[in-house]
Amino acid sequence: MTDRGYRQLRADDGTPLAYRVSGNGVRVVLVHGFTISSAVNFSTHCRDDGSGGLMQAPGPTVESALTGAGCQVALLDLLGHGYSGKPHEPGRYSMEAFAADVRALAAHLGWERAALAGYSLGAAVAERLLGDRWVSRAALCGISSWQVEGVAPDFAETWVNIARCFLEGCWQDYPGYGQLRSWADLAGADFTALRAATRHLVFPGQHGWPWALLRLMAGHVPLGTSAGGDSGDVYASGVMAAKQTTPYGSCVRSKTV
Repeated sequence: MTDRGYRQLRADDGTPLAYRVSGNGVRVVLVHGFTISSAVNFSTHCRDDGSGGLMQAPGPTVESALTGAGCQVALLDLLGHGYSGKPHEPGRYSMEAFAADVRALAAHLGWERAALAGYSLGAAVAERLLGDRWVSRAALCGISSWQVEGVAPDFAETWVNIARCFLEGCWQDYPGYGQLRSWADLAGADFTALRAATRHLVFPGQHGWPWALLRLMAGHVPLGTSAGGDSGDVYASGVMAAKQTTPYGSCVRSKTV
């Protein structure tokens, strides 16, 4: 057993993956975002520290809200994050590997049916699991417009720059990535592992998944999306994702507090 009650299972290649289960009731699997851990993403209340970063603060969390509402929650640290193994070889990371790890968790727990919710990177991972029979419903949270519209002209350059930040510490040259750095610091991240992960991450929207394909994958799954921030195009894309993918989809606009 690792810190904070996390246990371990093994990925297909033998790498340890950390997970934790809490509460009782409706089963929910949560998949966190890039640079952050499941504990910080879902079990920690954060607020703005006044300098553009984040700090831990008293308050409710995603995990506490779900368990309080009668859910049994499974938290998984993706490869390279949190208490899971952190290989430094770029070839160890891929969206397919992340999705396989989430499947492995569901199988390890013996959960034949569960809701699935992912945030940011976690939402992109969840997209790849919409066709799995164990997924009873899904929520894609913190999505960006390019993830559903397939328009990401600066995608490659963005991730090259993020990798540079983790390798060279040149965060001052890219102030827009400050939140990624803040999350990584809160999670006690291994910057070398995160740099390696940026080399092989491919999000579905980068190449614009055909909506017909996504509909086929999610036809049996009630799907909701959540778009944060003030960008109207992000919100509109979330609506499109929910409505075009499944006839009973929905989208809400979220706000950081």
